[in-house]
Amino acid sequence: MNYFESSQYASQVDDFLHWFYDIKIQLPQVSIPLDSIEVSKEEILDAKVNSNQYSNYLYNENTDEQISITSLSDEELKQLIQFSKYEKNQQLLQEYQNYNYSEKDAFYYQLTDTNGATYSNLPSDSVPTLNTIQIPYKGNNQDNFARVNNNSHNYGLTGTLYLPKASMGDSTILQSYQQYTNNKIFLVIGFTITMISLLPLYHYYKKIQSTSIQLPEQLKWIEAKYKTLPIEIKVILFIWTIILLQDYTVFGYWNIQYMFSHWLNTITKFASIFLLIYVFILQFKGLIYLLKNPSIIKKEWENGLYSTNIDDIGNLPIYRKVFTKVLMYTIFIGLWGIIIGTSIIDGFAFLLVGAISFVLALIVLLKIQRSCKTIQVINDSLDSMAQGKSTSDIHISGQGLIPDMAKNINIIREGFILSNQKQSNSERLKTELITNVSHDLRTPLTSILNYVDLAKRSDITAEERQEYLQIIDNKSKRLKVLIDDLFEASKMASGAVELYKEQVDLVALMHQSIAEYEDKFIEHQLILRSKTSAPQMYAYCDGRKMYRVFENLFGNIIKYAQSGTRVYLEMLYEGSEIVITLKNISNYELGFDIVELTERFKRGDSSRNTEGSGLGLAIVKSILDLHGATFELSQDGDLFKVTIKIKKL
Repeated sequence: MNYFESSQYASQVDDFLHWFYDIKIQLPQVSIPLDSIEVSKEEILDAKVNSNQYSNYLYNENTDEQISITSLSDEELKQLIQFSKYEKNQQLLQEYQNYNYSEKDAFYYQLTDTNGATYSNLPSDSVPTLNTIQIPYKGNNQDNFARVNNNSHNYGLTGTLYLPKASMGDSTILQSYQQYTNNKIFLVIGFTITMISLLPLYHYYKKIQSTSIQLPEQLKWIEAKYKTLPIEIKVILFIWTIILLQDYTVFGYWNIQYMFSHWLNTITKFASIFLLIYVFILQFKGLIYLLKNPSIIKKEWENGLYSTNIDDIGNLPIYRKVFTKVLMYTIFIGLWGIIIGTSIIDGFAFLLVGAISFVLALIVLLKIQRSCKTIQVINDSLDSMAQGKSTSDIHISGQGLIPDMAKNINIIREGFILSNQKQSNSERLKTELITNVSHDLRTPLTSILNYVDLAKRSDITAEERQEYLQIIDNKSKRLKVLIDDLFEASKMASGAVELYKEQVDLVALMHQSIAEYEDKFIEHQLILRSKTSAPQMYAYCDGRKMYRVFENLFGNIIKYAQSGTRVYLEMLYEGSEIVITLKNISNYELGFDIVELTERFKRGDSSRNTEGSGLGLAIVKSILDLHGATFELSQDGDLFKVTIKIKKL
């Protein structure tokens, strides 16, 4: 590119036009004496209407009073306006005199302003020139001269500038031109050196073209680290290498101008270029290897930043929220940095933006403090739970990740407490079970052994021996029933029972059970009242097992209901279910949670003097659980109530 088409030369031309306009056109206009400054009638009228622009001239320091502009005559106003203009002209004159015009007197010129006035400093004799430039500029690379054309239009100047071969004044144009010429020579030298230097690199590239990429042993760790980078980072590094090569290239004018004016920098930059070229060759060879093996590209893409994070953003709410917030904060900080940078120009705006920044920083710090405090509370609660200590609820208001986490921890805490309670109850019931089993099995067994000893005696009559044998027989049968019930309860609880389900009329099954236990109800002076929603009520169940349910429930009523009271039995429809309810008055005060009656060997008679194994209700519950039915016990004073719900057909 020709120097006289460069942006540097355009800047020097623009500086000359600036000097010409200020000194040759503006300076004579502001150098007018005070008495010669013209004032129009319109300016006098405007001064009367807009007196604020002259307020500093209307203040009387002696009387400390503000003079009203309406009290002045037109002649006085004229003098006031003249003085105001004169002061402004003096300020401009001072600015013109103090401004450093680096390219003043650099050109011979022949220029014309908008009023048609022509300005010229052309000598009478012909002067050899280096360059002639038309104003406005219409040559090549007009983008470089856009400012020249714009300012010449604003100045209202047209004409021609002539750059002489001999420097005039303090102009640096010839010096810049000579530097540019020298740089062109250095350009050729640098290009030649570069081409010669590339020959060994090309020879090395041809040598390693058929071999794998190898780095010196000292740089093996760089290669290992580079291979582990995601493919997106590798692409960015490759592009960055190309950009650096372009930045360091010896074909750039500004780089060459700087490089060859500092020889140490020249050596450093050439070394950097060689290193970058070496790295570029390695990266380029790696790129060729990837292009020849698409499967490796696919594998690296699957392990890249995008592929490994896009699913996390979609599937992990925490990751998505944090990613979104970090992105928003990054954008906000970037925009706020731009606002701060632009506000530096205006002092008040800078103070305002600084105050807002302080408030925003304070808000962010308070929010971080509150979040950290909340996280600390959650962490302390989890530590206490891990150590088995009791903790209080975590009260955190609002919506979001941390409040939701606190709510979930509260739910876990409640489950933890409930689990501990269940474990305590289980341990207590286990202890009671062992005690009750030992008692209920040992009592009849002890009686049997005692009566066997009595029956062996020789000093008893045949009638007494027969009586003892009868007692032994009864005790043995009771022990057998107890063991059978325990075995059946164990099978039921473990689910090792096969059900034979069919359509069963529960009303008929209930009446059959009532008929079997009718004599016992009469014997214990219990009055049974039954009620059903329909003559037949069908359910899909095992008839024999359901009969055992009624049998155990009636047996339980006969043993524990108070004599001379009524027993109520209802079988009703409720939606899609058949609800069976039994109610009776208990003969014993229940001093424990009645739900425990469904546990094995638990009795309503704490003294355990009544007949039975304490397994009746446990067997009932196991049978109903196998059928998917519900079994509930409730108590209101001495009123004992059993509720069964089973699906109807």
